[in-house]
Amino acid sequence: MTDTEILDDIKKIIENQFGVESENIEEDMELDQDLNITDLEIEDLITALEEKYDIKIPEEKIPSFIKVSDLVTYLYENIDTAS
Repeated sequence: MTDTEILDDIKKIIENQFGVESENIEEDMELDQDLNITDLEIEDLITALEEKYDIKIPEEKIPSFIKVSDLVTYLYENIDTAS
């Protein structure tokens, strides 16, 4: 799976859960500042990603997800090794 495919999946999940249109989501956008996703909502997003990719993201990693690209990088590095 490519990082572009992961980004597309993340965009779809954000669009479905938070109503932000996927074409308005950029990889360098901050989850809280640019997309108005709260800390609690980020946990929901993480849960959706865990279900989608069948992985477990450690809770201590969650604060390091500031931008959409942080999620893409983490998933790209971790689902490639798991699959």
